[in-house]
Amino acid sequence: METGIVIIRGEPKVHNKSKMVSYIKDNQVEVVGDWFYDYRTDDSNWSFERHTDRLGFLKGCERGVSFILVEKDFFSSIGQIDTFQQKLVQEVIRKTGMDLVCVDDQFISKEYNETKDSKELFDTVKRYEKLRLTLSRIRTKQNKEKESIPNFEDRGKVSGRKSYLETDPELVRKIQKLRDSGYKIRQISDILFNMGYKNKKGNPFHTGQISKLYQQSELLQLEEE
Repeated sequence: METGIVIIRGEPKVHNKSKMVSYIKDNQVEVVGDWFYDYRTDDSNWSFERHTDRLGFLKGCERGVSFILVEKDFFSSIGQIDTFQQKLVQEVIRKTGMDLVCVDDQFISKEYNETKDSKELFDTVKRYEKLRLTLSRIRTKQNKEKESIPNFEDRGKVSGRKSYLETDPELVRKIQKLRDSGYKIRQISDILFNMGYKNKKGNPFHTGQISKLYQQSELLQLEEE
């Protein structure tokens, strides 16, 4: 059973839970912890970086859930009607191994038409992120090479732990293909285990490991390009 957390824009006493409850039941999602309600008082302003949002997001990361379940006003209620903003938030959350799921099916604001500039900006940010990951990997590799140089006091060669991207790129490709095909993190872990893939302890890969391996797949794609 997939796990998730719920973040609602609004007050608990006026919120109609029926649609969210129906989605959770129909899709057999196990909600971890209480629902997080984010709402404003008359003298405050809404923001995506509000305490309740951060708390819900952090709890989701800590508990290793697959979904953050929200409703269709998740963006529009706080004024985020720009498609670029909405897609960027979804992409950032996806990088952590979770999916931002709208139980109303319609997520991107209908009243806002995506412009060419907005799409190009989003694509530019994604390219920048890939470049940043590549540079980070190069720096890490250089640091490991420096650490592996033996000195006179320590004659043994110290070697850094190699990533799966170096030792088993085919595994990284499989994870990328499964994730891009719509499989959830926990499903991918089960599929890989049935195929004989295990972590170094002989257990199925946990959700955090799958997420990191999926991030490495972007570096693999850059190398192949």
